[in-house]
Formats: sequence, C-alpha cells, structure tokens
Amino acid sequence: MFSPRNKRWSICLSARVRRRAAVSLDARRIAATFGLPAGRTETILQSGRIEIGAGEIVAVVGPSGAGKSVLLREVLRRAKNAIRLAPIGRAAAKRPAIEALRGGSLKERLGVLSRCGLAEATALLTPAGCLSDGQRFRLVLARTLHRASRSDRCTLIVADEFCSTLDRTTATVLCRQVRSLVQKVHQGKKTSVALLLATPRMELLPALSPARVYVKPLGGPLHVEKKTFAGGAALPDPARWRIQPGTIRDYKTLGRFHYLTGPPAAHKRVYVIRTPRVWRRQGGPDVAAVLVVSPPVLTARGRNVATFRRYTGPTRREALRKLNAEVECISRVIVHPTYRGAGLAKRLVRYAVAHSPMPVVEAMAAMGKMCPFFAAAGLHHAGLFRGQSQYYHYYISQPPEFFR
Repeated sequence: MFSPRNKRWSICLSARVRRRAAVSLDARRIAATFGLPAGRTETILQSGRIEIGAGEIVAVVGPSGAGKSVLLREVLRRAKNAIRLAPIGRAAAKRPAIEALRGGSLKERLGVLSRCGLAEATALLTPAGCLSDGQRFRLVLARTLHRASRSDRCTLIVADEFCSTLDRTTATVLCRQVRSLVQKVHQGKKTSVALLLATPRMELLPALSPARVYVKPLGGPLHVEKKTFAGGAALPDPARWRIQPGTIRDYKTLGRFHYLTGPPAAHKRVYVIRTPRVWRRQGGPDVAAVLVVSPPVLTARGRNVATFRRYTGPTRREALRKLNAEVECISRVIVHPTYRGAGLAKRLVRYAVAHSPMPVVEAMAAMGKMCPFFAAAGLHHAGLFRGQSQYYHYYISQPPEFFR
C-alpha cells in the first residue's frame, strides 16, 4: 500500500513456492528416496511487512537461498509505482551506452550519467554490452533514476543482487554515489524516489547508510535489524582524502582516461589525490585523481567575453604581460574510473583555485556541461565557444564585476 500524503509504502508480504511434480526418472527417484510429495508447497514469507519512505534506502540482507529475491518480486507485484533495476537487454546492449536513456534532452541525460559516475566520452559511445561490470551497473542505475525522475509520481526502485558482481572498492564507491543520488532526487523534485535493495554483502551497508535493514535468515522470518549503519563505512570517505602536490608523472598515470590525447603543452603545478593504503589493499589504484595547472593560452574567445577584453591590448606584449601576471589555467582534471562521481574533481578544482597565486583561474572544457564539476566548485560559466578544433565551455574563477 502507498500513502500519497505521507509518501510512504507499507507492504504486507507473504509468499509460497509450489515445487513442480517430478517428471524425469531421476527426479522421481530422488523425490521417492527423500519422501518428498509431488507438488509440495513451501512457505518463503509469512506475514512480513516492509516500510519504505520517499527518499529512503532500505536494505534486505541474508544468505543465498533465504528468499530475498522472492521478497522483492512480491514487492514489485504489490507496491504501486515500483520499477525494477533491470539489466540491459540484448537489443540495447548492441547500441551505444548513451542510447540506453530514453526521454528528456541530451543535456538532462548526460547530467544523470555524469552524476552516476559514467562521464567518459569513449564509454558513452561504446556498445552497452561491451562495458565493464562497474560501467554497466552505473548505466543501469542512471537509466532507472532518469526514468524515475521523469515520472510525476513517487517511485520505488527495487534492486536485487545489488553490487553482487563488483569488487569491494568499486561497490563501496557506487554505494556512496547511490546514497547521494537518491537524496538529490528526493530533495530536488516534488516527486521523489526510494530504493529497496537486496544484497548478501553486509560490508556495503555503512556506505549506503540505509534507513532500515531487514534480515531474512535461511528458513526464518523477516525481521528488522536493530543495529544502525549510518556514520560512514570502514573504508575512509573519498571526500576526506588528502590533496597534495604531485608531478607530471602522476598525470601520466591517469592520462589514458582523459578524452584529450596527450599531455598539456606546459604545466606549472600538479595536484594529486592518492588512494589511501586501506583502499589499495582492496584493489584500488595508486592515484585516484589528478589536476594540472598550466600557463594560459594567448588567445581565447571565452576569456575575451568573460573579462570584457581585459587581456587584448593595447599591444601584444602588454597583453601577454598582463595575462601571465594575472591568469593561469586548469588544463587537465582526471579522476580514475573507479572513483567517478565521488566528488574528487570538485575538491581538486576548489583546492587549485584557493591555492593559486594568481587572482584569476580559468578552465576550458569540451565536456563542461556533461561533467559540471567546474560549476559545482564555484567557477563562473561564461558560455560555449568555438575553439580551433572543437567547442568548449569557458569557466573563470572571478565574477564579471571583477573585470569592469
């Protein structure tokens, strides 16, 4: 049952599984040996109840074979406005990943994919069936959240075997992203979402911080776990990882993950976030994210518009002198795919601006709207401009009033 006023689901569950009568000779022999009657009925759930509120994450845990999947199927059958976190179908698996999301503008779809940590251009153009397990999970999550966010009703997302195929590092990062995404959709719209998931992996619960945890033991009744899991995971939160000076070698470690080929023409400083040892022991990379600061290019149309042509004259030498004295450019920001969506790029940009010796920090990004971390870090978006080979979004650390 769903209460529109309280935006809450209260679902009473009971389920039985009827075993089909043995047909083959071997199956009949086994049934006769153990005295199992034909068409035996087994009770999986009896008088269980699940409570889920809008904006909440609720987890069902228990060993394999306990009946978690049966429970979720009953929820999907009984609950209003419930959708399943379903895998990519065969037809969709042959098409580019960007086509997995339906409806809305391209900008909206790219925004959802970016928030789900799938912002790599090459991945979005790759057939969905050729993506890694982690990328496919992000794609399925983005597709389901996009569908729920476009609905005019509160939506319950039901996910079975949540993160079961992922390693602990990737699964923990994704759990943090899921928690943040559910909260953002809930806070940003009149209609909201809730997430009901089933997993045998108790170690993921602190990263999810579920409102409630239901335990389904093997052969036992469904009950609520009294222990709370809020307050962070055993693995350190990526939002608190230390930013430190790096070298161009750190950039080269992650350079293959950037959509531009080759390093920047020149660099002044490099900032890096190294993966803590406890994460590396779980299979995480040595370098989680890197940012490169470079001298500014001589001419940029976006800069001329944003600064009211402050750096264009009266002579070329004078313009260059003023430009080098006041401006530097964030030329590269790269986050390892494992940690996409964890907020590391935004933290690096804020740090680079705060520790810059120059009054003005700029950035030019072809994927600026798709990966909006420059705007999230506080930089001002001056618009979309055409460069020598492609369009780019121009960002600058100072507001227009600074240059008037």
